[in-house]
Amino acid sequence: MQSNKKNKLVFWLLSLILLLSVLCNVSAVAQTIGASAVPDHITLTWTQSPLTTQTITWRTDLTVKNGIVQYAKYSDKASFPCNALSVKETATEFDTNTGNFYIHSATLTCLASGTAYVYRVGDGVNWSDVHTFSTEANNTNKFSFLIFGDSQSGDQANPNYAPWQTTIQNAYKANPDAKFFVNVGDPVEIGQDYNHWENWFPAAKGVIDTIPDMPAQGNHETYLPGGYSTSVKPIYWEAQFKLPANGAEGLLGQTYSYDYGNVHIVVLDSQEAEEAPINGDILAAQETWLDNDLKNTDKTWKIVFFHKTPYYNKATRTNEDIKAAFCPIFDKYHVDIVFNGHDHDVSRTYPINNDTFVSSISQGTVYYTVGRSGNKSYPDLSSKIWDAFFYDPQDQPNYITASVDGNTLTINAFKQDGTPIDHYVMDKCANTKAAIPTFSNTRMVIYGNMLQQPYVLVDPQQIDGKWYVSAQAFVQYIGGSASISNDQITLVRGTTTVLTAVNSTCATINGVNTPLPDKVLMNGSNYTVSADDLKAMFGFSWRYDSTSNLLYFTK
Repeated sequence: MQSNKKNKLVFWLLSLILLLSVLCNVSAVAQTIGASAVPDHITLTWTQSPLTTQTITWRTDLTVKNGIVQYAKYSDKASFPCNALSVKETATEFDTNTGNFYIHSATLTCLASGTAYVYRVGDGVNWSDVHTFSTEANNTNKFSFLIFGDSQSGDQANPNYAPWQTTIQNAYKANPDAKFFVNVGDPVEIGQDYNHWENWFPAAKGVIDTIPDMPAQGNHETYLPGGYSTSVKPIYWEAQFKLPANGAEGLLGQTYSYDYGNVHIVVLDSQEAEEAPINGDILAAQETWLDNDLKNTDKTWKIVFFHKTPYYNKATRTNEDIKAAFCPIFDKYHVDIVFNGHDHDVSRTYPINNDTFVSSISQGTVYYTVGRSGNKSYPDLSSKIWDAFFYDPQDQPNYITASVDGNTLTINAFKQDGTPIDHYVMDKCANTKAAIPTFSNTRMVIYGNMLQQPYVLVDPQQIDGKWYVSAQAFVQYIGGSASISNDQITLVRGTTTVLTAVNSTCATINGVNTPLPDKVLMNGSNYTVSADDLKAMFGFSWRYDSTSNLLYFTK
């Protein structure tokens, strides 16, 4: 009798183990399959006016060919969905590297402004949970929104978006009145690998289905699985984010603009390096559109978002082509502030006009790099000469809040855990001032870094109208070597070797005799070369800023 009881106990234990194993396998299969008949990846954006419309996008497997949005005013939530209005969606089959599914999207129109709504999406049998959204109120001049820097995982083989999940959930919990949010590019590590999106969307659940995401595209949206060297159009990004189709020709959805309250917002595409082989010169393609767009707004505030920053904080990674294309147009129409990502730091420039520091916000544009909201950080960030504020978020991710109140815009940066990082107020009435740097002695600036001793023993100086700098200091700072023997000078940087001599107007560059614009000179015990000579030798462009008395070099 006792033996039978033991046998039964063993039987039930084995059965329980088998059942748990089956359930685990079913769960694993479900995760592998991804999409199902039940809607997921529900995302709010605007394709039309925030006052009276709302665009809703979601995903299902291929068994669900048609769907609807059911919605009602939040005040009628108790009887929802019995009292619901319905809108049919448009479904598009989406082919990804992990399988095919449908992307469904519908735009609700003729909504009441300043009104909260409830909604759900589905096919009549399979429904999502009930979610909410709110339309913009008439005459809005006071509101806030959230800004997130790169949320990518930092590892193409490991789509870990737990840090992103914590950042966005903490940010929205601390700012439940935020009207929308902006990703400033690189939401995922490999934009054309859907394994990353499979983790990114669930991490944002509860926020992205409640307030709209109005994102900017980053360079990682163009990358294919297996590396960062091959780029394509950001197909996965375009398919999932339905955005205003009012941008530059050939870049619809990647560039666009919209208004919220007394703010005009422009989103640009800075991925010239990645997209030029496919789309041609995308910076030139945006210039006319951007000029016309900014010319035709009368809003109090002009704000621009794009990924790669003109005023960088990485050691030597510059974006001079982007600066040349966009910044003169910002100057022309006085854009108030530009938000960027890409460098994963939190930094804020002085107001800048014509690449020169100015003393108040009415005279120039502030460039704000918004940090990182995900896992990836950089080891080579530093404060640059144009930074009024700089912070390197090595310890944890961060987020930004922007609060508009009439003629005042307040920017706050927070660590993921809510610790304050930066607080900056732009007040148009008070015309917020900036204590811009100026120097009595001319200083040399390379890649935004001001050189001082021990690198610089002789300050830059003008000789016969030409700017001369210490060749030794310059070459050593950029990672090369410099030596002199019997007036013969050898400068080496990377694969470039320059041989010249004191009082010479020519050089041998990698074995090729090359004329120099100016004569190589001795200044005491230091040999100096002109700024134009350095351009001929190593390809560095230069400019002198008389306002701050700085001689800039970049490449």
